[in-house]
Amino acid sequence: MGLPTDIPIFDADFLARLERLHLLARRLFRGTRRAERRSRRTGASMEFADHRNYTPGDDLRRIDWNLYGRSNRLSLKLFEEEEDLPVHLLLDTSASMRWRPEKGGRLSKFDFGRRIAAAVAYLALAGLDRVNIHFFSETLGPDLGMVRGKNNFHSLLRFLSAAPDMPPRTSAADSARAFVRRLRQPGIAVLIGDCLDPDGWEEALRILRHDRFDTHVIQILDPDEINPPTGGDWRLVDAETGRTLDVTADPRTLAGYRAAVKSFLARVESACRRTDAAHVRALTNMDFADVVLKHLRQGGVVK
Repeated sequence: MGLPTDIPIFDADFLARLERLHLLARRLFRGTRRAERRSRRTGASMEFADHRNYTPGDDLRRIDWNLYGRSNRLSLKLFEEEEDLPVHLLLDTSASMRWRPEKGGRLSKFDFGRRIAAAVAYLALAGLDRVNIHFFSETLGPDLGMVRGKNNFHSLLRFLSAAPDMPPRTSAADSARAFVRRLRQPGIAVLIGDCLDPDGWEEALRILRHDRFDTHVIQILDPDEINPPTGGDWRLVDAETGRTLDVTADPRTLAGYRAAVKSFLARVESACRRTDAAHVRALTNMDFADVVLKHLRQGGVVK
């Protein structure tokens, strides 16, 4: 697979690993998706169920040409037995996601999130699902538009690589409200971010649940956020508000910090449980293939 040279975080090695990941996923998940998704929804049986709007990449043989003649609108015939749920990946672009430590050579949380989004999208496209990518911070930003088929993967990478400048602060709830207003059909919503929002993410998850989205949260953090460097005097700068705080990293301060982190992580997990959202935590020093094939599978994000 070739790669445009202007997408450095999606280099040829990354794409080669995606191909291997897809082959491994096929061995791990063979037959489970089709078996789990057979119901009265959409597909290719002989019993008609409904229509949906045509999306570029759909099978032209399934267009209802009679309906097109009456309405001048391209629609696909949907049948019983095979579910057709769109997959929406919502990626947090806020300033806290752009932070990374000066040492360690790790990707920022945002760049790591882009890789995870690309990997999940690739698996979905390879499985013939329809996929869309949305950016959000204080509110919902631009989206790619629905795509289907591996031939659209490079346009998806270009969209991920060209993330827009958006407000630095996070409001997951406002973004979720804009998201459900933008869409008419429920589906799968995968939120990718650090969950660092003063108001939390629970309201956003409740909004998505109310609008019948099957919701998943991939929480991305840097290891230094879990266990910060010890010792010394530090000036901490809030990436989203610019506020500063001078601290001395003595044992007592570090113990208080770790207790606050533990409480924050517990609140995120509790919010996901209360809203029936799958939750997976990933650190930026993890291997993306392990995250996708092991941790996301264990967390129920991929089957």
